[in-house]
Amino acid sequence: MGEDGVATIEHSPEAMRLVRRGASATGAQAHALFALANGLVGVEGVIDECAAMPCAYLPDAYVRRPIAYHESFPGYATATDTRIACPSPVLLRLHIDGEPVDFGAAELVDTESELDFASGQLCRVSRWRLAGGRTLEIAVDRIVPLAGAAAVASRIRIRPLDFGGAFELSLTYGIESAGAGGAEAGDPRISARLRPAWRTMPSLPGDPSTVTRFAQDAVELAYRQHVACPAAEVVAVDMGHVVRGALVAGGTLTIDRVVALASARGRPVDLAALDGVETDFDAIAKGQREAVGALWDGAAFAIDGDDAMTEALRFDLFHLHQSASRDPDHSIGAKGLTGEGYEGHYFWDAETFMLPVLALQAPGKARTLLAYRIGKLDRARAHAKALGHSRGALYPWRTIAGDECSSHYPTGSAQYHINGDIAYALGLYVAATGDEAFRLRAAEMLFETARMWIEIGAFDARRGGAFCIHGVTGPDEYSALVDNDFYTNAIARRHLGYAAETVDWLRARGDLAALAGAIGLDDDEIATWRKAADAMWLPVDAMLGINPQDDAFLGRPELPGLKTRDHGGPLLMRYHPMILFRHQVAKQGNVVQAMAMDLVSMPVSRQRRNLDYYSRVTTHDSTLSSVSFAIVAARLGEEAAALDFMRECAFVDLEDRHGNTSHGLHMAALAGSWLVLAQGWGGLRLDGPVPAFAPTLPSAWQGYRFRLQWRGSVIELAVDAAGCTYGLVSGAPLDILDHGRPLRVGAAPSTLARPTVKGAIFDLDGVLTDTAEDHYQAWQSLADTYGFAFDRAVNERLKGVDRAGSLRLILDQAGAAVDAGAFDAMLAEKNALYRTRLADYSPANLFAGVTGLFAELRAAGLKIGLASASRNAGDVVRLLGIADQFDFIADAGAVAHGKPAPDIFLACADGMGLAPNQCVGIEDAQAGISAIHAAGMVAIGIGSEEALPDADLHVPAVGDLTPGRILSAEQAAAARGRLSIGTGKVEDMPC
Repeated sequence: MGEDGVATIEHSPEAMRLVRRGASATGAQAHALFALANGLVGVEGVIDECAAMPCAYLPDAYVRRPIAYHESFPGYATATDTRIACPSPVLLRLHIDGEPVDFGAAELVDTESELDFASGQLCRVSRWRLAGGRTLEIAVDRIVPLAGAAAVASRIRIRPLDFGGAFELSLTYGIESAGAGGAEAGDPRISARLRPAWRTMPSLPGDPSTVTRFAQDAVELAYRQHVACPAAEVVAVDMGHVVRGALVAGGTLTIDRVVALASARGRPVDLAALDGVETDFDAIAKGQREAVGALWDGAAFAIDGDDAMTEALRFDLFHLHQSASRDPDHSIGAKGLTGEGYEGHYFWDAETFMLPVLALQAPGKARTLLAYRIGKLDRARAHAKALGHSRGALYPWRTIAGDECSSHYPTGSAQYHINGDIAYALGLYVAATGDEAFRLRAAEMLFETARMWIEIGAFDARRGGAFCIHGVTGPDEYSALVDNDFYTNAIARRHLGYAAETVDWLRARGDLAALAGAIGLDDDEIATWRKAADAMWLPVDAMLGINPQDDAFLGRPELPGLKTRDHGGPLLMRYHPMILFRHQVAKQGNVVQAMAMDLVSMPVSRQRRNLDYYSRVTTHDSTLSSVSFAIVAARLGEEAAALDFMRECAFVDLEDRHGNTSHGLHMAALAGSWLVLAQGWGGLRLDGPVPAFAPTLPSAWQGYRFRLQWRGSVIELAVDAAGCTYGLVSGAPLDILDHGRPLRVGAAPSTLARPTVKGAIFDLDGVLTDTAEDHYQAWQSLADTYGFAFDRAVNERLKGVDRAGSLRLILDQAGAAVDAGAFDAMLAEKNALYRTRLADYSPANLFAGVTGLFAELRAAGLKIGLASASRNAGDVVRLLGIADQFDFIADAGAVAHGKPAPDIFLACADGMGLAPNQCVGIEDAQAGISAIHAAGMVAIGIGSEEALPDADLHVPAVGDLTPGRILSAEQAAAARGRLSIGTGKVEDMPC
């Protein structure tokens, strides 16, 4: 245990490095795997002596090229940004005894590359057989300092094993070019890959001899090199340095090389941008170890029982943090700074997959990504105007400079959800950090983007006034230009709600008036945001019990051959887009994505139906798809599927699962692998006031740990078969929820057992709503009609009793008897009287706190059931607006015995797929409490202990109930060793 009481995480050397040998250490895939970056510059993991082509990436090094259309229309993107590889800062060329060494012709006897995640270094050793059988070994340690400037540092060791001689080592820059061709040319995942065509530029007055300038299009670069070799002569020459000396057989010559890089657009680089770069390799290495150590202090994790997954996630996180932008003028590309795929463009995945990890591990980097979007707000306004919108801002689907770069608007500009994704990321960042100053700074962007939903949506009278969004494309690009895309509607609702909350927050601070005046925001518009959020159309299909991906999706035919496809690449490379648009096939599941992000609260049973259905029709052609499916499957206990999906995203590049790692790493999938660990297995939810966890453990693992940062505190979760231990690593004590149970994580670790309760079963009358008066008036009217004595005192005895039992009690009290036919007629008459009174029911009749409680129960992973003695229960909950929030509604007419018999509670548990001892019942009547106990369940009474003496827990009203109290009742009953089940016979229990 550490001094703070938190167990330290031990990392095996194997889990802290990536090693490849031989052929697997060379080639384009290895270049991406072994790339180094620091958010300001990236360099591919090329072998120095073969690094003749451009292999570095600088955020500002992109060109803008016009897009040509045969038929163009207003609002089409006019140009695209394309990031280009910059001259190699690691190329070395060698002459021995005056003859150049041709490494292209030499035999590579052996090579090994090791990316060390503890030191932050790439260590590479290559052994070459040269002409004449001579053997040469070249070893290079390479660093791109995580906390430093845009620089690449190399320690080069040259060792001739069996010969000696004079040498000349040129440390210069690689600008040779080679265009993409073959299969790559038609791969839309690469898009418009551009051949670099750098030219060297003349020195400017005052340039030192160590500076080299380059240019291409509007981009200008400046490299400054420092070389140190105490054992040999170092001379600055054009485009670099030359080191001259003697090589001795078996001896080692060491050269340190540091290249600082800077870029500018449309002007020469000011060399001041190269100032302050550390040039001592040992100092750089020390600083790198410290920076990487700080990274793992906040992001440490371990998986006990799956070393391969541990190693993969270590690789994934290291690369994410390397490529995360440190320049507020830039975001993080889909390939980070590791390759040219997708032209270096920024997409929605930066905010939706990468930023959540950064916000919880390195919030300053998350802030930078959002600062980039704020800085491009005027371009987003211009984009909205170009598409014909009268107001607001619409962020481009793919971009670098801030303008739309997608030439295919159905799968580009139509993805309006990008606005909601940015708002989602902003809300998450502010919640995780408490950074109110940044929320204030971002408010204008939040409001301008919220306006877009009102621009493209409308209230539909045919759907009861629901707010519907038309003609958009969701994350699933195989369904384009649809109405009511589920993900888009869900993220829009979150966006509008957060914008309205931010209005209230600004108003309370006195900061609203100035901003509202500047952008013309008034109370009517804000009210429309709230109304649209409350009325957002997110339907459930009556036949399948799932959420339709969009209005048309479920009606489309399935794509022939989908179930037997050979998985020979994504469908978008084999079919015209319209073929895909016309079929029920998904590139990634929009509904599952919304579930993974907790955008919509829904019963656990519907979550499972959604997962099952969309698993069948989703191709997972997007590397993002496996992330959301893994999170949802893990939360639902689908262990095998969850682990398969997790492996898909965790190993996507390590095993080149999509065949395009050579174009750069899939940053969002790498980030997503950690989201699966935290949000999937850890059950982390970030949609409440504090982090909420519901940790589970797959049977294939013995345990796991992970850390995250919240409001400046770092906490660690250690999950095992019994439960979870929470520890405070640093910072102030932190409030969290575990399966809905509140916990303050402080200096001493706290362990909570995993609850056995998986479902909560509610009575209706007196628990969720008050229909007692309506029942009373109906019975009173019936009694008056037939002359039976009846009053409120008699009515009290009917609590929890079904309709037939209640009529028998009334007849007994009145001393009356009727035949079976008359009895049935009276039941029907009473029901008609009662249903007449129900006609005016609405959600306003729901007890306070029910909606919030249900959301908390679902967040805790609990199923929700209804076990009412009323045969009208289904109609009542529909009128109350909560019918779709239950996993199962028991049919009072289908059970043999009413309360106090256990039949209806047993039927409800069975309908939810749970054992009785996995459920808790909530009742307001003694007959119901008795029924719950008879079913073998814990009983929670809504009412006083005097009225419900046998209940295991008492709360005055359902609004006082929380998941924590429900689980504490279960734990208290378990601690007593038995449930407090009454011992009297059922027929002797009071009604």
